[in-house]
Amino acid sequence: MSKLAAIRPAYWISGVLLAIAIVVPLLVSTYAKEEPRLWGFPFFYWYQLLWVFISAILVSICYQLVLREERKRRTAEGLPGPKEQGR
Repeated sequence: MSKLAAIRPAYWISGVLLAIAIVVPLLVSTYAKEEPRLWGFPFFYWYQLLWVFISAILVSICYQLVLREERKRRTAEGLPGPKEQGR
């Protein structure tokens, strides 16, 4: 089996979500405009602020996916969980 086939879907999904959170705000041409305004703020400002919250949500989802996958892997290998390691 190749190393690429060994990568679990949770890691692929997390990678794609993180790539979205990084790449989309870098596409300046999508938001380099003043209209539409929201409560008097130009599009540029509220769009960037919106991506702060979207990115936080995406990172949280990725963290949960990877944490769940790591727990499954450790259980399958008979290793202690993260909380039991410090004891």
